[in-house]
Amino acid sequence: MSDDRPGEDRRPDAASPRDGHDRAGQGRNATAGGAAAGGTQVRCALVVAEELPRWLAANTTAVLGVALGAHGLIPAGPDLEDHEGGRHPGIGTVPLPVLAAPSGELAPLRLKALKLGIVVIDFNEAARNSRTYDEYEKRLSTEPIGYLGLALHGPKKAITSVSGNLKSLR
Repeated sequence: MSDDRPGEDRRPDAASPRDGHDRAGQGRNATAGGAAAGGTQVRCALVVAEELPRWLAANTTAVLGVALGAHGLIPAGPDLEDHEGGRHPGIGTVPLPVLAAPSGELAPLRLKALKLGIVVIDFNEAARNSRTYDEYEKRLSTEPIGYLGLALHGPKKAITSVSGNLKSLR
């Protein structure tokens, strides 16, 4: 594999997406090993409303996963090469279990997580029914939220206290 990628900053002090850090936040809270700056183990989990049809649960997890990566919370590993020489771009280095909860429990779970200092990203009906971010902003300020899923990122102990009793999405 070549390390010469167009647009990559090759300065020694510039972290690259391939080393598990973003340039601005240096991985923000997590490193490729899943530990926060203070050595605390970092965990992530997705919690999806168990009543959702399969297609909407899949869409919800995709949106939340993209948001975790876009916010620099799950670093991507390095590109890899398979046994035939094919290149495979890096994927997230932190396990991401997908759990299920009744939709009525998502709002209280979100509040509990926020009180414990967990980063929470939500996907909701306002977002799902919007075609643009401006439309989402307007709907969010004028309509009931209706949570479809949550992405949780934080210390292992806090994540476990919030999601430890939830089952995997089936």
